[in-house]
Amino acid sequence: MGWGRMPIRGVVNEYNDEVKKIDEHILTLIQERKAITGKKRFSPESELLEEWSTRFEMDTSQIVQYIHSLNEAVPRRKYWEEPGLLLGVLPIVKRTVLEDCEYTLTHAMQYETLSIVTVEIKYLKETVEHVHLRPALSLEILSEAAYEIQPHRGHGGGAHTQMQFLVSPPLPADLDTVQFALIPGGDQMFGPAMTEIILDKQIDFE
Repeated sequence: MGWGRMPIRGVVNEYNDEVKKIDEHILTLIQERKAITGKKRFSPESELLEEWSTRFEMDTSQIVQYIHSLNEAVPRRKYWEEPGLLLGVLPIVKRTVLEDCEYTLTHAMQYETLSIVTVEIKYLKETVEHVHLRPALSLEILSEAAYEIQPHRGHGGGAHTQMQFLVSPPLPADLDTVQFALIPGGDQMFGPAMTEIILDKQIDFE
């Protein structure tokens, strides 16, 4: 027997002039921000994020996601589609420790048109059975040259994780004039925060 045509249930879209006015104001502010920032990423310091978290009653991770989405609204060249030939590996090996985590810029894979920079993050406390690192960070490069930086991929789990970033143009062999930083940015590995629901009750099927 074939399937008959099923009626499509309409979805009521509740919208009014009050919400429209707010949305138009938001869109206007986004355009103003883009006009000021151009192609550069602007992200607030952690102290300001904490202040906003209290004032607006929002999680800092939520605020970071919103700010990151505004930065990513700037169209970026898809230079990563054709990196060219692999030319070699550039050692970086820069380490810093903050709040029980060790951050290491290990190396960059050097291609003709870009570099792929790898960041390793390790939780240092001994008790790590229930730790799962979730970085919401982007790479920033300070130099006389202007770099475009794009999240590439991330993986890991538990107390150790890895992030990679595409950098164009490629990094120079001499890094004396280049400074690196990780700043609040997108949650590139795991997407939006999820609500965890624990299902631990006995289920009987009758």
